Amino acid sequence: MRKKCHLAIILTIIVSLLSTSVAFAAQAVEEATKPVVSSVIPGNVFIPRGTMIKAELLQGVNSGKNNVGDKVIFKTTESVVVNGVVVIPKGTTGDAVVASVKRAGSWGKGGGIELEANNTKTVNNVEVPLSLDTKKYGGGQGMLVPWLLVGVFSGFIKGKNQDIPAGTKFSVAVDSDVDLGVTPELLASAVKNTMTVTTE
Repeated sequence: MRKKCHLAIILTIIVSLLSTSVAFAAQAVEEATKPVVSSVIPGNVFIPRGTMIKAELLQGVNSGKNNVGDKVIFKTTESVVVNGVVVIPKGTTGDAVVASVKRAGSWGKGGGIELEANNTKTVNNVEVPLSLDTKKYGGGQGMLVPWLLVGVFSGFIKGKNQDIPAGTKFSVAVDSDVDLGVTPELLASAVKNTMTVTTE
């Protein structure tokens, strides 16, 4: 009798876990298929959500020295062109932030560090929100160093703090449709009449 009772409890737990997994999976599918509402004014030109931009870190970070919230600067290594007009030139700087830090510890515990992209700006000073999670936009991993994308890296060198050095190349994705504030006919003149600073 006791064995049957235990078996019933185990089966109940299994069914509960399966139900929870199915519910989470359904929620994930719903989030993935939810339509994205664009804030672009009809008739204006825009940078589409999911546009991939190649970039490079201008400063290194280290899991033993950096703290959560530290600002990190990167630059674009290719231009973003919309309707034949360069709206984000090669060498434009952008901001990232240290999102997570894991210090190296005793007993061979390796360190780790995670970066999160914030934004860059167009020639005409429009803020462009960015994401390092390029996979959700169909861009694949897009990284030369996988721990930039997947999060805290804790491991190839046990007991050591981890570096992401200056010069590290990676990709970012535009996180939402970015309205450039002008119609296609006026884009070239709007860009031409605006000053911008780039880092080659």
